[in-house]
Amino acid sequence: SMTLYLRRDVSAGNRCFTVSDALGAEKYFVSTPASGLMTKFKLVITDTTGNEAARIRRIPLVGTMTYVLRFGRKHVTLVTVPTTKGISAYFYGSNWHIVGEFAAKNFSIIDVDKTLICEHRNHADYCEINIPDSGNELFCVAASVCSNLINTIDSPALQAV
Repeated sequence: SMTLYLRRDVSAGNRCFTVSDALGAEKYFVSTPASGLMTKFKLVITDTTGNEAARIRRIPLVGTMTYVLRFGRKHVTLVTVPTTKGISAYFYGSNWHIVGEFAAKNFSIIDVDKTLICEHRNHADYCEINIPDSGNELFCVAASVCSNLINTIDSPALQAV
């Protein structure tokens, strides 16, 4: 199993998050595209050599925040809906479920047979992502990014995103 750390990147430029491994080595960068329309709704996850690994598109539907996660030809839709008990989050196009507090960044993703896909823990200035099967790494990183966008989308520091 592997542990990754997602931190907000507050340096200048279009990078929003940096993902590093347990040894502190950078693994992925999450950025907004440098130009073009709708950049406000798009994020790109690249590896350290700049190759695109995944893409996240936010779809601002009324009463929900929906994200389309793309990995090459595959895609999964993540829908988050505010309820009286907090934010409920669902995947479409996947048998996986979110358990816990998605918006509070403390949650797990489990398969229908209860297999753990990822465990996500919120710390003061970073999030810890524990991934038992490295084949699910990018998916878990993308889900982490989405959970980190929820409460912060209205903060002035993120207007550039």
